[in-house]
Amino acid sequence: MPEGGLPMALATPLLQKDIQNSPTDSSNLLNSPVSKGFGTHLLVEMWHAPFSSLADAESVSSILQYTVSHLQMDSMEETRVNTFQFDPYGVSATATSSVLHILMHTWPEKGYAAVDIFARNQADAFNALERIKFKLNPKDLHVMELARGQLLNMEDT
Repeated sequence: MPEGGLPMALATPLLQKDIQNSPTDSSNLLNSPVSKGFGTHLLVEMWHAPFSSLADAESVSSILQYTVSHLQMDSMEETRVNTFQFDPYGVSATATSSVLHILMHTWPEKGYAAVDIFARNQADAFNALERIKFKLNPKDLHVMELARGQLLNMEDT
């Protein structure tokens, strides 16, 4: 813990004024507008996915385009997909719009993909996950869900 006994998560500049007013009780921060409405963040690990789906940037780009296409129905906004091809294989990729952010890293030789999905709400996040899962078809999937803005109630952060 930093000086003063406060967990690191409480020492952000945005929250500093509230912390000084109530250094021992963070419950008022958890229910304040400061910590609400940041969206849902999924940390995803996919194992035993096909090498061919994970190995090249074109394949991963196609998967991300498919994933975000359902969120563009009400918007004229274009989602940006960027990829980086590793040599001889493996990809880092992002898909970014105002309502969804996806970051994917692949290790095709291990059949593994690490995916972060950050969305405006839980439904959009899990819809994106289902679309990625449909395209990658991993045999094993592990997901951790974070409601952003809520780390204040976790000890030792």
